Amino acid sequence: MKEIQYLLGESLPAVEIAVKGATEGPAPLDEASAHLVMSGGKRVRPVTTLLVNRACGGEQGSAVPLAAAVELIHSATLLHDDVMDEGEERRGRPASRVLWGNLVSVLAGDLVLTSALNLVQEARIEGAMEDTLGTMRALIGGEVAQLKARGREDIGIDGYLEIAEGKTASLFSCACRLGARAAGAAPEVIERVGRFGERVGIAFQIVDDVLDLEGVPHEVGKRLGHDLAEGKTTLPLALALKTSALELRPLLIDARAGDTVAAAKVSQAAPVQTACQEARSYALGETEKGLAELEVLPAGRERELLAELTRGLIERTA
Repeated sequence: MKEIQYLLGESLPAVEIAVKGATEGPAPLDEASAHLVMSGGKRVRPVTTLLVNRACGGEQGSAVPLAAAVELIHSATLLHDDVMDEGEERRGRPASRVLWGNLVSVLAGDLVLTSALNLVQEARIEGAMEDTLGTMRALIGGEVAQLKARGREDIGIDGYLEIAEGKTASLFSCACRLGARAAGAAPEVIERVGRFGERVGIAFQIVDDVLDLEGVPHEVGKRLGHDLAEGKTTLPLALALKTSALELRPLLIDARAGDTVAAAKVSQAAPVQTACQEARSYALGETEKGLAELEVLPAGRERELLAELTRGLIERTA
């Protein structure tokens, strides 16, 4: 990450300034939004935007507004997600909704989202606003698909991928395309880096799902089994249910009712542990498909760092 910070020079600090400025608004929305936005996070999406931009020959800082916008859209979805999921923790801290209430958290998300769209508009990059709006529709579609799947055991791998493509992969894909657009890249380049982002986004979500079952709570930033309690069928759970539904169903019913002991037993069950390894293998396959798309970019350190960053995301334990 230090090499990435050095390579991107003033661009990353400029993104942070833009992100912080986006939380300015009426109290207490400013506090509630800043509580999340400035609480850290991996900043993977804006870093990806900037690296793609550089790899496509973009000038230093040309993609900064778009990189900040992508991070802000992500933050807005987290503020809204925590309300819908009744989340208590985010990034190892109390969620904004816990400190300021659901209504303020929703409005804070709206504030951040509006700021993101303003940044995209002011950037005046051809196709950027249309791309961003299309991505927001995909994000909403992913949320709706997840809502419909809540508590179900029959969504399978295809149903899971539909959710992951909308809820997570669409924004990763957009982050890459916006970086290329800001550099004035050719349509084929924009399309292929978008496919890279989509595959990486799916892999990223799968690893997140695995960590919900086998991660270290203080490193992951939330209690384990959180997805189970919310009634989500993640990829490892979908894989485990294919072979061991009868064994897991009684525990799953209790886990989804909030029983933390049952949730722990689900995560420790042998079929689930095996499924976690299968899910990581699936994520690796998606990653390799995505990395193949990077061949459209000129060879150079930026492309290498994109690949290294991607592999680090898939191998992470937090």
